[in-house]
Amino acid sequence: MGRYEYVLTNYVYRRLSKPIARVLIKFNANPNHITYFSFFLGLLSAFLISAEKILEGVLLLFISQIFDCVDGDVARMSGRVTRYGAFIDRVFDRYVDAAIIAGIIALDPERLWLAGFFALTFSFGVSMARAMAEAEGAECKVGIGGRDTRIAIIMIGLLFGYYLETLIVVGVLSLITTFHRIIHTIRQF
Repeated sequence: MGRYEYVLTNYVYRRLSKPIARVLIKFNANPNHITYFSFFLGLLSAFLISAEKILEGVLLLFISQIFDCVDGDVARMSGRVTRYGAFIDRVFDRYVDAAIIAGIIALDPERLWLAGFFALTFSFGVSMARAMAEAEGAECKVGIGGRDTRIAIIMIGLLFGYYLETLIVVGVLSLITTFHRIIHTIRQF
C-alpha cells in the first residue's frame, strides 16, 4: 500500500518541481527559503478558501504542493540536504494541513466544525503515527490516507463544493490510516 502514498507527488508535482528546481539551482536558491515560500503559499491558500475564493485557494494550494517538492529537489540536486530542512518541511506541512481544514470550516462553522475537528485530529494522527514509528526505528509509509491523498481529496472536494463530505472522507481515511500505521508498526516490534 505504501507505494501508492505518493502517486500525486511522483506523477504530478515532481514532473513540475524538478524543472523548477533545476532553474533555481542555477541561482543558488536556498532550499529552506523555498520551504518558507511553500509554507506561505499554503497558508495564503487557506485564507483564500476561508474567504470563499475557492478556485484561487485550490490553485494556490496546488502551487504550494509543487514548491513543497521543489525544496527537497533543490536540496538533493545541489547536495544541500539537511536535518533542519527535513524537520521544518514536515512541521510546516502540518501547519498547512491544519490551516486548510480551518479554512474549510470557516466557510460554514456551525455546520462544519465537528467534521473539521475530526478531519484535523485524525490527519494529525496519520503524521504522528509515522513520526513516532520512525523515531523508534520502524518503517511506516503505509495507508490509504497519506498527505497526498488527503490534499487531493480536499482540492477535488472544494472544487465541487462538497465541504462537509470532504471533511468526513478526510477524517475517515485518516482514522483508518492511523490505525493501519499503528498495527503495521507494532508488527515490526
